[in-house]
Amino acid sequence: MMVECGAVRVYESAMRPNWIKIAVLLALVWGVIGGAIWMVRKNRPTPERIAEFVGAHHLEGKAPAERAKVIEEVAKKVNGLEYDQRREMDKQRRLEVFWKAMNGEERSRYLDLVLPSGFKQMMENFNKMEPGKRKRLVQKAVDDLREHGGDREKRDVNDPQFRKIIDQGLKSFYSDATIDAKMDALPFLEALEQTVKWSH
Repeated sequence: MMVECGAVRVYESAMRPNWIKIAVLLALVWGVIGGAIWMVRKNRPTPERIAEFVGAHHLEGKAPAERAKVIEEVAKKVNGLEYDQRREMDKQRRLEVFWKAMNGEERSRYLDLVLPSGFKQMMENFNKMEPGKRKRLVQKAVDDLREHGGDREKRDVNDPQFRKIIDQGLKSFYSDATIDAKMDALPFLEALEQTVKWSH
């Protein structure tokens, strides 16, 4: 009888999960996951990190191939930003020195790399806006455009980079904006057409 009880205890012990081993295994798994998350966050681009990268990789004095590599890396980092981060970086003019250091061909290439994703983010954000907020935003843009419309003549609106920005913006608008968003944006498009004079 005692032998049978002992055998049952051994069997139950063998079947009982080893909680210590499970706890250690879970700790290792979560450690790996936590490390992966930390690495992703550490390597995720931010406006500050992009500014630091640009400051450490000046275009001046570099060969064309090296310049192209830096430009593509900056574009890749910019495309990794969230919409609000891109807006904030533009407001703070963090890449102004970088932009001025590029020649016309390089600027065109840079715009080709960053405009599609930038306008896509903008349209997604515009589509999600509450209609009242969207209309107020459009009205503010219309008022700003009309108030500073005279400044447009001081700028070469046929500059290839400027045209590229407008063309990509309109392309993204017509392809990505919802019907409601397009209707809300009509006043701005009309004001833009009246204010910016294109030469043919």
